[in-house]
Amino acid sequence: MFVLAVKFKAAKGKEEELVQLLREVVAKVRRNEQDTLMYDLHRKIGDPTEVFLYERYKDRHAWEVTHMSAPYIKELLAAMPNYREGDVEVTEYETVEVK
Repeated sequence: MFVLAVKFKAAKGKEEELVQLLREVVAKVRRNEQDTLMYDLHRKIGDPTEVFLYERYKDRHAWEVTHMSAPYIKELLAAMPNYREGDVEVTEYETVEVK
């Protein structure tokens, strides 16, 4: 399996708008992407501006081709500069063992 850990900061005053936008996208991912095994949204305790997405895919192809070509993901990526500040930190992982 292929895993992404994605972390970024919401722009001040845009935290709730960003979370709502992401919740809508999470719902679409869960409805439409069979090979996206997990797509979870988190906020840092004590810092509601820090957002973390944990994404697990059947394989890299499921992320690169299916997920990244979805219209709702393209719309999200285009809108993100309006809701975040700073860089997006993306780390790739290979699943070794899961429960």
